[in-house]
Amino acid sequence: MVKISQAFNRNIREDVRSIEVAAERLEGLPQDYIDAHTPNSEGMVVITTNYPDYLPVMQYAEDDELRLELYKQFRLRGYPDNKEVLENLLAKRYELANLVGFDNYAQYVTSDKMIGSAENAAEFIDRINDIAKPRAAADYDVLLQRLRQNDPDASVVGDWQKTYLEELIKNEVYQLDSQEIRQYFSYDKVRDGIFGLVEDMFSVEIEPWETEAWHSSVETWQIFDDGELVGQFYLDMHPRDGKYNHAAQFGVREGVRGLQTPIAALVCNFPGGDGSAGLMEHSQVETFLHEFGHLLHTLFGGHQPRLSLSGVNTERDFVEAPSQMLEEWVWDADTLKTFAADTSDEVIPDTLIDKMRSARDFGRGLWTRHQMYYAALSLNYYNRPPTEVDLDEMMVALQAEYSQFPYVEGTHFYTSFGHLDGYSAIYYTYMWSLVIATDMFSRFEEEGLRNPEVAQSYRENVLAPGGSKDAAELVEDFLGRPYSFEAFENLLNASE
Repeated sequence: MVKISQAFNRNIREDVRSIEVAAERLEGLPQDYIDAHTPNSEGMVVITTNYPDYLPVMQYAEDDELRLELYKQFRLRGYPDNKEVLENLLAKRYELANLVGFDNYAQYVTSDKMIGSAENAAEFIDRINDIAKPRAAADYDVLLQRLRQNDPDASVVGDWQKTYLEELIKNEVYQLDSQEIRQYFSYDKVRDGIFGLVEDMFSVEIEPWETEAWHSSVETWQIFDDGELVGQFYLDMHPRDGKYNHAAQFGVREGVRGLQTPIAALVCNFPGGDGSAGLMEHSQVETFLHEFGHLLHTLFGGHQPRLSLSGVNTERDFVEAPSQMLEEWVWDADTLKTFAADTSDEVIPDTLIDKMRSARDFGRGLWTRHQMYYAALSLNYYNRPPTEVDLDEMMVALQAEYSQFPYVEGTHFYTSFGHLDGYSAIYYTYMWSLVIATDMFSRFEEEGLRNPEVAQSYRENVLAPGGSKDAAELVEDFLGRPYSFEAFENLLNASE
């Protein structure tokens, strides 16, 4: 199983695809993107499926065919090799589940989670999907009407069109220009701003750590609390050939009380590291803080008497909640104005922050349903004998059931969906965690986002215990009551 998993992820990592296009087809993309993609000797621009290349094209490129062409290549990463690899992985995990007394791997992997069973996971996915349907339908209709301004005969919004259309609508309806926003988020300032936020909230100090790393671009830091070492971490934040091409936090050394302090690493692929300003999308700033939330959980929770209880070793369907909650701070004006500034050190204006917040909820219903498609795919590949799984047929059917956006012919998303290995049947955990994160954030909303007493209570009751208590107990310790769905349902309903 380990070897199969390694092969699955290696095939995704190494299958960096590219297309060649004429320079004039880059119309609509940011100038710094165009400057970084100069034509080759044949006069063509090479665009890869790496995130720093892919995401701006999907968001800004006016050329619909360009977006579709790159989208197809992105959804073909790992194909065809990973089809057989994934089939082997499903078979071996099913065999393991049977050996230890479970009907299938989904039952096995959910048995020690907050959700309790594969049946409960399926019910949760359907519940969230039903909650999101009205808002998703309304969002989709707005996208379709906007598409028809460009193409009067359009009857369907394609998955490769949604991000571009959302950008247009946010620009036209909310007067929000994402390219204007980018100028306030250079990588170095974002990093320093996130450090400052953490220092203020949790009364710690982040200082350079003098040590070697695996690449010259990797930064090394350490966290102290009143002079006592909490933990150390690496920041490997910019793309390079052969590198992991997503964004994640990895434990390097588990902490054990009295024996060793924890060490962690962030591995991301953000702009920068090449002498440029490294202008980031606001969504990338959100991702940075999300992954840094995992790192804090690893370090603050890494002082348990046993390795198995240390850091993020909580129930897997809770582990995303602390990071998802922390994302809220990149929407807070007071927080943004501590680090969001352009090259002239002009701080991001309140009017722009107000527009960002106003536009934030648009598309939430669509995003939620599409996430439930990913969750259903993950669960259904693993909740039956592998002989009953046709990877392509099931993928197409589940996308039709759970997503507003139809399947694009000739693509094989599952071969590049790395979570099918790492998360196996439990991709639902992102949304489950978001429900809990929304509930936990309600206390900060009521008592103050930068309230040090609330932040300290959160650190002591949720992060510091690591996996030494059941997650439900951690949340109840912080909120003073059991977690509920109410805050999340109100959030979705409020965005209608």
